[in-house]
Amino acid sequence: MANAETRDAVSLDEGIEFFDVIIVGAGISGIGSAYHLAHASAPRSFVILESMAGFGGTWRTHRYPGVRSDSDLYTFGYRFKPWTNAPIASSAEIQKYLSEVIEENQLDEHIRYQHQVVSAAWSSVDNTWTLTVSRSDTNETITLRTNFLWMCQGYYQHERGYVPEWNDMDTFTGEIVHPQTWPEDLDLSNKRVVVIGSGATAATLIPAIADQCEHVTMLQRSPTYFFSRENKNEVADMLRELEIPEEWIHEIVRRKLLSDLRLLTDFSREYPEEV
Repeated sequence: MANAETRDAVSLDEGIEFFDVIIVGAGISGIGSAYHLAHASAPRSFVILESMAGFGGTWRTHRYPGVRSDSDLYTFGYRFKPWTNAPIASSAEIQKYLSEVIEENQLDEHIRYQHQVVSAAWSSVDNTWTLTVSRSDTNETITLRTNFLWMCQGYYQHERGYVPEWNDMDTFTGEIVHPQTWPEDLDLSNKRVVVIGSGATAATLIPAIADQCEHVTMLQRSPTYFFSRENKNEVADMLRELEIPEEWIHEIVRRKLLSDLRLLTDFSREYPEEV
């Protein structure tokens, strides 16, 4: 449960709300930040500003076929919230996980949806950020102030993903699709498809559409390396058979995976050719 000492926002004389902390973005980072503020020993007023109509960030906007995490949820998820499903999770599973964190910690009262930050100005005189915020739900612009601006908006431009410009693109008779704006009614049957890229998006997209197309080609600038393995964690499964509490399983598996990653990173530096 959230800290009962969480402070309320302060309304300044000129009618501008003030918060100790303003978080931008209600994705996995913003929700995690809010949790820690709610449970901090020193009470602080805070709010999450989210431009969209709901939480989730990347996991709300990315709806291309096969969208899933590209790393395990024991480490991608939160330390404080045990992950109990398969390590690699679908977008729907991640959104359910986030909704549980919001509900269990009463964070919904701190989230303001359809609030987009237009500008932020810092004053060294009074150590305060002044934010201009556009509300798409009421079509008005408001002003908020804070001492600490916590940017958790991620690195995606959700409205429109980057599309490079090539010569004669306008003469191409096929369809050009970006994963961030994937049409729900896109028909790939009997189509020859080129997927540009070889990262996490391509790796999840291609298996999901391969059986729909006549042929799929991955066009890559440089190779990406993957571990191919079953979507399960043997240590977690073994501990569950021993009826170990999920909180313990989550912490044990999380620590082991982080340790394995550190060892792999060190090994990659020392023996790059072998890796």
